[in-house]
Amino acid sequence: MALLRNLRNFDEAGVRDERALEVSNRLMSSEEVARSRQFPIRFLSAWREIGSLRWAPALERALDASVANVPALAGRTLVLLDWSGSMWSGISGRSKRQRWEVATIFGMALAKRAQIADVVAYGTDSQRLSYAGPLLKLLDHAQQMGGTNTMLTLAQHYQGHDRVVILTDEQAYDAGHDPIPASVPIYTFNVAGYAPAHLPSGRDNRYTFGGLTDAGFRLIELLEAHRDGVWPWETRDHARTLVGRTHT
Repeated sequence: MALLRNLRNFDEAGVRDERALEVSNRLMSSEEVARSRQFPIRFLSAWREIGSLRWAPALERALDASVANVPALAGRTLVLLDWSGSMWSGISGRSKRQRWEVATIFGMALAKRAQIADVVAYGTDSQRLSYAGPLLKLLDHAQQMGGTNTMLTLAQHYQGHDRVVILTDEQAYDAGHDPIPASVPIYTFNVAGYAPAHLPSGRDNRYTFGGLTDAGFRLIELLEAHRDGVWPWETRDHARTLVGRTHT
């Protein structure tokens, strides 16, 4: 984390190329990335914010290596990526990252670590996506897809999955209609931070989280451990606390 936060400072301080190479080698080391416990969004942020070609190759490789730090999901997972027009907005007033790209990196990383995953981008219509290959290259295929038919997309693509993860700003035309069984958990990450929710949250396996950061990767694991009553017991308490922070 210290290296990532100081890359711009290295450039401004005129760090020599041989020193920069040492830093790049650390960033590209899968062992170093694993030891750092940093997740993909952290590397995406550095890649976007620095704006220096000097560090870009190392950050691309580090981002892919960081997928190994994402908790693995058992069973079948359906990931929905909102690519509607409103997602082409900044994640915040000061960030260079846009909502769609943070959602896409998060969703693709989650899919890569899932036992079985289906990834769907949607707006007015929808399309199945491949999550093979380098994560940053997957951003090249993104395109605005019009309006936001979240529940219609869910109804069309849900096929007995064990969970659904939706990355969206919740500006949905069809909010409120829930087309899948209550026994199947739906995890909605609202990348806008806060907005009217498209589904009730906190009951019937429906969870909505305001904002999207790397901490989101562990939420699903913690909530499902709580539901299933598995060890460690402190995970259950942590999950209960996280559930209390969801919004409707």
